[in-house]
Amino acid sequence: MTIKTCVIGLGAMGRNHVRVQSDLPGAKLVGASDPSEAARAAAAKSGLAVYDDYRRLFDTEKPDACIVSVPTEVHLPVALEALSRGIHVLVEKPIAPTVADAQKMIDAAKAANRVLMVGQIERFNPAVQELKRVVQAGELGKIFQLHARRLSPFPARIQDVGVILDLATHDIDAMHFVTGSRVVRAFAETARKAHKSCEDLLSGLVRFESGEIGVLDVSWLSPLKLRQLSVVGEGGVVVADYLAQDVVFYKNGKVNDSWEPASHFSGAVEGDMVKRHIAKKEPLRNEHEAFLRAVRGDEPVAVGGEDGLRALQVALAFIESGRSAALQTFSRSLAARPLMRIGGHAHGHYGLPVVCGCRRTRARP
Repeated sequence: MTIKTCVIGLGAMGRNHVRVQSDLPGAKLVGASDPSEAARAAAAKSGLAVYDDYRRLFDTEKPDACIVSVPTEVHLPVALEALSRGIHVLVEKPIAPTVADAQKMIDAAKAANRVLMVGQIERFNPAVQELKRVVQAGELGKIFQLHARRLSPFPARIQDVGVILDLATHDIDAMHFVTGSRVVRAFAETARKAHKSCEDLLSGLVRFESGEIGVLDVSWLSPLKLRQLSVVGEGGVVVADYLAQDVVFYKNGKVNDSWEPASHFSGAVEGDMVKRHIAKKEPLRNEHEAFLRAVRGDEPVAVGGEDGLRALQVALAFIESGRSAALQTFSRSLAARPLMRIGGHAHGHYGLPVVCGCRRTRARP
């Protein structure tokens, strides 16, 4: 069964979606849309049908599924239009700028009985998948802490959101994925140094319901590009490198061989270092393949709207905590409704609100 697909939005990420869809078995890329004439002209060079309006694309090409890669603030109208026509949707992360928008998308997908998948790409990174396997297999014993470091130079093209919604959502979701648990409270310190209107540095702290502590260092202020997720447990430390797709296990030489509960943990000493062999593959291609399998009904949606909503809720909690210097707590159900009001939107390119945590915030050293 061949799935007719299209891409809405031909920015940097949209062009990557076009590249992957162009030679993906089981898919036929029938078109793309973008309001930018230059973006359309570049895409048309490959022979792809391009449109200035995604609704005309839907009318003409009648796709089965679409990839939504437009600015975050317009995820909702594009996704709702697609779902109302019976088109399956893969929407880039973050799922939406607000909890209310995310919930509308989730409700619309359920009403239409169509797939809504969120592009939390790191779930499809072979290194993160191996990290989850190690944790699930009990090789680390009791898990104590997860630590994400995502550093990079400032991307001038990002104007509509800050580093929390653009980057930290990757690591929030990866932590949800690895632990299989949910965040019950969050605290953050944020700063704005290079971005015109939004935070570009996050030091975040979360507590999971299952007891683990999560630490997130996320920044657009580093000339060094670094993307790592480490997990500390009774049995040692496992470090996953998102970019190199390497996983290294630093074993605890003093591990409790009986694997008694963590109350019997007796400390850590240096042990063996083991580099795991994993088959490397582009995460975006893995993501698209999973989307097609879900559209065909071959397997459940890998990252559903609710997963995207949970990552968004924690990200918004970080934004509010950075603004108010207050601890943010979540209801037991992590219900899909606002837990706090996020105000103070500025306005960026495209005339869209900027969702970030630095406006109306006192200066921080």
